[in-house]
Amino acid sequence: MLPDAPIRALILGSFPSVESMRRRQYYGNPRNWFWRVLEACGVIPDAMGRYEDRVAAMLDHGIAVWDLYLNVQREGSGDSEIVSRVPNDLRLLWDRRGPFPILLNGYRIPEWRRYFGSLPVRPTALPSTSPRPTHWNTAESRREAIGAWQTAIADLEPQASEPDA
Repeated sequence: MLPDAPIRALILGSFPSVESMRRRQYYGNPRNWFWRVLEACGVIPDAMGRYEDRVAAMLDHGIAVWDLYLNVQREGSGDSEIVSRVPNDLRLLWDRRGPFPILLNGYRIPEWRRYFGSLPVRPTALPSTSPRPTHWNTAESRREAIGAWQTAIADLEPQASEPDA
């Protein structure tokens, strides 16, 4: 999903889950924390709202979502089950629409370096919004994970300009 306006940030996940592909929605598994995190960050008004409204609000903020991989071969939905992968052509997107900050949904620095390390950007690795990681199991760990996302999203906000002297 790419906004028509300039991209203020690109959130990269790995590859859609089986449920997301069935629903034809990014982060379509209701157990995934992605949309709740974006609500907590003030990007969307309602994590349970219509998918089209959530996407529109996200794009209005200039936030794009894409996947590291164009195609994978795996059993199930877990990243640990990926046995082969074809990376997306992020270089083409960067050349056409960059520069922009990159937020990695999950700590995917090794994959980033392997496939996209030549891009002139240092990605921000954030806690995965997948329901599998244990950081969603307790209120304290959820606060920490959401806090990391809030900090990254807040850093995207344009800084107020200094008044003319």
